Amino acid sequence: MGLLASLRYGLFTFLPDQLFSKLPETVEDLAGRTYVVTGSNGGLGLAAVVRLARMKPARIILAVRSLSKGEKARDEVVAQTGYAGKIDVWLLDMADFASVVAFGEKVDSELERLDGAILNAGINPPHWRKTGDGWESILQVNTIATGLLGVLLLPVLHRTAALPAPLPDSTNIVPHLTITGSSAQFFAIFREKEEISGILQALNNEEKQGDPYATSKILLILYARVLAALPLAKDVVVNVVDPGLCMTNIGGEERKLPGWLLAIIKAIAWTPEKGALNITWAALQPTPPAAYVTSCEVRKSASWTYTKDADRVQEQVWKELVEVWTEVSSKVPEILSST
Repeated sequence: MGLLASLRYGLFTFLPDQLFSKLPETVEDLAGRTYVVTGSNGGLGLAAVVRLARMKPARIILAVRSLSKGEKARDEVVAQTGYAGKIDVWLLDMADFASVVAFGEKVDSELERLDGAILNAGINPPHWRKTGDGWESILQVNTIATGLLGVLLLPVLHRTAALPAPLPDSTNIVPHLTITGSSAQFFAIFREKEEISGILQALNNEEKQGDPYATSKILLILYARVLAALPLAKDVVVNVVDPGLCMTNIGGEERKLPGWLLAIIKAIAWTPEKGALNITWAALQPTPPAAYVTSCEVRKSASWTYTKDADRVQEQVWKELVEVWTEVSSKVPEILSST
C-alpha cells in the first residue's frame, strides 16, 4: 500500500518468484469428485481445468460467458488429457448479476456434490466502463459478483462436506472455494477506503477512480476472511491464490502496452500452465482459513491487510457487499445466517 513497501515487495519477492520459483505439480486421485471452474474457456482457467482433468474427477463444469468458446475449450481439454469423465459447459456472465444468481441456483439444484470451486473469472480492461447493473466493470466482475458467487456456492460445498467419500478408497479432500487473486494487491493505492459514506460507491465513481484492478484484488483478501468465518464454511477450505504473472489475455485485445513494458513482462511472465500449478495446489491443499497462496505455499498478504484500518474497511465493505447481494438474491440473507 505504501510506496516503499511496494518497491520492497517487487524487488525482493515478486521478481525472485517470477525468475526462480520451481512449482511442484499437485497430483491427487479425484475419482468421483466434481469441480467448477469459472473463466475457463482460456488462459489460467483452461490450464487449471487441464490439470484437474489429468487427476480424473467424475465431472468438471466449465463456467463461461460464451458457450461456443466453452465447447471449444472442452474439446481442447479432452484432446490434451484424454479425459473420459463428464465435462459440462454452463453459462456464467459475471458482468450480469442475474446470470450469477441463475448459475448459483443451477449448481444447487443439479449437483449432488461440489468438491471444489475455482472462482477464476476476472477482467482488467484499460478503459472505464459500467455493466448493465450499473457498476464499474472491474469492481463488479472481480469483486462484487465473485463474492456473490462464493456465497451462493457455499451451501453446496458445505453439503458436500457432510457426504461420504465418493469412493471407498478416496483420499480425504475437504471441499474448497478457491479465488484467483493477484500480487497486484501489494501495489494497491486504494484511496477510496477513506470514503466512510460508501467505499463501493466511491470505487464506482469514474472521477475518483484510482487503481481498480489492484483494489479489486485486495478486497478479495478481506472478503475471504469474512466468508471463511461463516458457520457454513466450517468444513470448507476458503483461500485466495496468486497464480503469478502469466501471459494471458485478461486485459483483452484492446489493452496495448508500451513495447518496453511488454518486453519486460514477456521476459519474466510464466505460461498459464505454470500459473495453474499455483491454482490447483490451492484448490486441493488443506490451507488455513482465508489463506493467501502464492508459489505453492501460504504467505502473508499485503501488510495493510493486517492493520486496524483494514479491519474497519473489511467490516464496512462486507456490509456494503451484503446490501448489493441482497438486492439481487433473496437467498443471501438465509445463507449468511445459516448455522
